[in-house]
Amino acid sequence: MHEHHDHGPGHFDPHRLYAMEERRRAETPPEDVLKAFVQPDMRQLADIGCGSGFFTVAAARLLPDTRIFAVDRQQDMLDFVASRVRDAGLLNVETVPADATGLPFADGDLDAVLMANVFHDIPERDATLSEVHRVLKPGGVYFLIEWEKDDTPMGPPQEIRIGADELTALLAAQGFAVEKIEHGPGSTYRVLAVRIA
Repeated sequence: MHEHHDHGPGHFDPHRLYAMEERRRAETPPEDVLKAFVQPDMRQLADIGCGSGFFTVAAARLLPDTRIFAVDRQQDMLDFVASRVRDAGLLNVETVPADATGLPFADGDLDAVLMANVFHDIPERDATLSEVHRVLKPGGVYFLIEWEKDDTPMGPPQEIRIGADELTALLAAQGFAVEKIEHGPGSTYRVLAVRIA
């Protein structure tokens, strides 16, 4: 099963993603992941490839004074997130239809960008990193969750996975400093990078 939010070809069902959240939450509570990189003084955070809103809703609760942008190229995902946010009574989330290579934010507009299980799906990797670099303020945080190139029954196909070493090199080439890499659960890993140049 391939549980991720899509920015490449193909279409994902928000209801199916939502149905998998209980298991995801047991493995990786979204609040714990967010606490690894968010700060209460962040003004604006974008969850790019937000899918069914697994991290968006948690971020909005954790950071009530921060504007959270739920970004996805699928309108049905954004409609689903908007409905969840309304039901939860959260007022700090804005849905944004966009592709990762063309983000509708001004230069240096964001304090943080999250991409959870998304980057491997994007064919235009350099263009995406360049765009994230553009919209982050200097010192802004870029947090990614990805899959190592292990042979696992779950997760994306081997041929599109990107290992931690390869991702670190790509980030460095685009003006990011990788501050921390954490492995797990399973074959996933998390990268905390900062825009330095």
